[in-house]
Amino acid sequence: MKEYDAIIIGTGIGGAAVGALLAHAGRKVFICDKNKIVGGRCTSYEHKGFTLDLGVHLFGVGDKGSLGEVLRMTKEPDAIEWVIARRSTQQVGGESKKYSQKDMIRSLPENEQTNLTNLFGRVHTITDQEIDELWYVPVETWVNGYTKHPLAHAFINSIVAQYFCVAPQVASAAEFIKCFKEVLVARSSAYPKGGCIAIPKAYLMVLEKYGGEVKLNAAVQKIIVENGTAVGIRLEDGSELRAPVIISNADIKATVAELAGSEHFPKEYAEKIAQLTWAASCIMYKVGLKEKVTDDQLRMSVSPAKPPQDASEVEKGIYVPEMVSGMIVVPTNYDSALGPDEDKQLICFGTGMPDTKTWGKLEWDKWQQTLRRSLLSSYPEAEDKILWEKMDTPQLVEAYAGEEGNIIGVGQTVDQIHERRPSVVSPLKGLYFASAEAGGHGIGTELAASSAIELFKVLASEG
Repeated sequence: MKEYDAIIIGTGIGGAAVGALLAHAGRKVFICDKNKIVGGRCTSYEHKGFTLDLGVHLFGVGDKGSLGEVLRMTKEPDAIEWVIARRSTQQVGGESKKYSQKDMIRSLPENEQTNLTNLFGRVHTITDQEIDELWYVPVETWVNGYTKHPLAHAFINSIVAQYFCVAPQVASAAEFIKCFKEVLVARSSAYPKGGCIAIPKAYLMVLEKYGGEVKLNAAVQKIIVENGTAVGIRLEDGSELRAPVIISNADIKATVAELAGSEHFPKEYAEKIAQLTWAASCIMYKVGLKEKVTDDQLRMSVSPAKPPQDASEVEKGIYVPEMVSGMIVVPTNYDSALGPDEDKQLICFGTGMPDTKTWGKLEWDKWQQTLRRSLLSSYPEAEDKILWEKMDTPQLVEAYAGEEGNIIGVGQTVDQIHERRPSVVSPLKGLYFASAEAGGHGIGTELAASSAIELFKVLASEG
C-alpha cells in the first residue's frame, strides 16, 4: 500500500493548483482523475484540426489574479503564456460598439447616463468596509439604487452572467463589485496560448517537477474513513493509497454523500451540502471557418429577446427563443495555432441554459439553430464560410467534470457566499476541498485557484 503526504481527487484547476503548491513545498503528492485528459471543466480537445475548449472561456484578470499567483508561488511565473484581450466589442441588437463603460453609458437615454456613470464610479471608490455590507445583497437590488432602466440592467446582467452564471436577483453584490473592480484595475483579461488545458498542464508540470505523481483513468471508488478520520482512497481497480491529507476537487455533494459517506459528517453539515445549488448550466455553440471574418477577441451580445407568451412552455422545457444574449470568444485571435492553419478561424458562443434535470427534454437541434442565428447576427459574413459547427451541451460538460454545476460549481449566490459558503476544511478530520465549490473568491477558474491557495495556506499553517 502506497503512502503519501497528500492525495488529491481530480485534476481540475483547484486540484492541480493545490497539488503544485504542496509538491513545491516538499510534500509527497498523488493526484488522480477519472478522465483520460486533465483539467476537469478547464480542458481542451481536438476537433477536425482545431483545438477546442470545453465550454467558452476568457480569464478575467489573467496572470495578475490567482491563476498566475499559483505559478508565482511555485517559482514558475512563465509556465503559462497569456495573451491579453485588446479587441473587445459589445453588440446591442444590430448595433456594435467598443466594449467599454463609456459606450454602455452612451447607449442609454441622456437622462439615464448620469445614473450609470455614478454606478461605475462607485465601483472604483467603494471601500472594503462598505463592500462587506453587501455580501448578502443581490446585484439587482444594488443596481436599482442607481438605475432601473432595462438596458442599464441588461449591461450589468450580462457581466454577472459572464462572471458567475447566476441571475442578478440572487448574485452577491459584494462578490460582483470585488470581481468587477479587480478586472477594471488589472486590465489583464486574457487567454492562454495552447487553449484552456494549458493552465492545468502548467500546474501538473510543477507537481511532477517536484516529485508528485499523476494518474489518469483512475476513478475513486471510496474515501477510506477510519476512526472518524479520512486516511486514504480506494480506486475502482481495488488499489488503496493512504495519506493524512485527502483533498477533493470532485463534486462536493458526491464527495460528502458518496465518496466519504454522509454518516461521517454532522447531520446538519451533510444536509447543508445536499441542499447547495449550482451555478446555471450553459450551452456552447462553436464554428470552424475556412477564413477569418473578424478581428474581435471578445464580443458581448445583448439580445432584446421577447419573453414567451406561454409560460407552460418554459416550465416544460420546450420553449426555445429566437435569439439569445451571450459571450463570444474567438480563440484563434489569441493563438492562431489553435486552428489547422493561420487562415482558419474558430468562434465560440456561450449562453445560459435551463436546468436540464428539471426542465424536461430539450430540443437541442432547435437550440443549435437559435445559437447559430445569434452568432450570425454578429458575424453575418461567416454563414458561407462554415467548415463545421457543433455544440457543447450541459451533459457533455458534466461528463468531463464528473459533477453538476457544469460551468462553475456551487453558485455564488447571496445564500452561498462569503461566510455562508462551504469551507475548504471539512468537519471530517483529514478531508479538505479545493475547487470552485468551497472557499475562494473570483470568477470561475479564478475562484478555484483562489480556493487552492486558501487551502494551501491552511495546510501550511497546520504543518
